[in-house]
Amino acid sequence: MIAHLNGTLEHIDKNHLVVDVGSVGYHVNVPSSTLVCLPKIGEKIKLFTYQVVREDEISLYGFLSKEERSLFALLISVSGIGPKVSLSIISSFPVDRLVSAITKGNVDLISSVPGIGKKTAQKLVIELKEKVARAYAIKPSDMAIGIEGDQPAISDAISALITLGYSPREARDSIMKANIDPSHQNVEDLIKQALKSLV
Repeated sequence: MIAHLNGTLEHIDKNHLVVDVGSVGYHVNVPSSTLVCLPKIGEKIKLFTYQVVREDEISLYGFLSKEERSLFALLISVSGIGPKVSLSIISSFPVDRLVSAITKGNVDLISSVPGIGKKTAQKLVIELKEKVARAYAIKPSDMAIGIEGDQPAISDAISALITLGYSPREARDSIMKANIDPSHQNVEDLIKQALKSLV
């Protein structure tokens, strides 16, 4: 795994760079947040990199900060979200705003990224909420907010399940697995049905 590159910026394109390191040119895919903060061609640059190895290709993705690289690694861990979509997500928002969107379940913001639908955004939130919160030291109380667009009863039920000791992900998954129609249920009924799915 190539962890970082420290070399000379040789070429800039709309979504990638070429960095010369010891007379070897590395093609590095980068988000737009990196493109707007580059030095001039011929100047020194350091990129924190993530290498993606597939059967038919080896790709290198570069970032100006370790935080962006870490977030990229988390995003591509979600099934159905590849490196290109992950780069697009990181290009769309600053790291702190994206971290906040994931931990607070802001599906509308995440699904505003081209190529990300509501279901994919919800899946991303469910799979990464806790991981991102741990990585960026976010308090559990800040994660108890339901996914945007939820009925208030669902958000209340999730908060109650977290209070009972379940993780935010377990609480949310249990509500989804129970396949409950919140418009015909009160919070107590939602909790009872969710608890059945947790047994």
